[in-house]
Amino acid sequence: MKYSGRIVIISVVVILILAIRIYGVVYYNYPPFQFPLIGVFIVIASWLLGTQYDKLKFLSERDVLTTLYNRRFMLHTFPKLIASVDRKQEKLILYFIDVDDFKIINDTRGHKIGDQVLQRIANVLMLHSQKRDVVVRWAGDEFLVLSSFSDDRSKAMMISRIQNELKLSSQEFNIAISVSIGTAAYPNEAQTLDDLLHVADQDMYTLKSDNKKVSE
Repeated sequence: MKYSGRIVIISVVVILILAIRIYGVVYYNYPPFQFPLIGVFIVIASWLLGTQYDKLKFLSERDVLTTLYNRRFMLHTFPKLIASVDRKQEKLILYFIDVDDFKIINDTRGHKIGDQVLQRIANVLMLHSQKRDVVVRWAGDEFLVLSSFSDDRSKAMMISRIQNELKLSSQEFNIAISVSIGTAAYPNEAQTLDDLLHVADQDMYTLKSDNKKVSE
């Protein structure tokens, strides 16, 4: 949770207190070095108020379980991302990540382990994402990553790093943990969020189908 609300409100309050103190010293001969007891109480109250603001902002933007951005944040931010991409004449790639056989994990190992698996996947996605990337828990066992697109090689490398990291997690949890990842590129393959999701979803299910054929 960031401190933006607390920093802003404390900065404003401190500036106001200093302005009032200077005014009192200049025009009312107020002792300049008297301990600002009332000011201290106001600062503490402002910090607590800023804390509540930061908590509300966090809950409005973040998924509680994984601390990734949530669907609401994504829907609100996507138009701004597209505007930035268009302005810089860049490309954007959407990774649509679905946890394989997650229902089986919940049914056989329980929801507590299931939650831990989702948290681990979220950590892996954050670990292998760039600072500018937006990582989202989209719904249940589905995640999104929005990233600047460079080339197919870098895309394949990112997917490979995620899968390899999850293989190590499988050993730790003593359970098979893997994901299917579909992709869609803006603006080449789609221009809206719904269309990008559709293209990436179709790509993901094609990969799932191909993997099942290989395993049979």
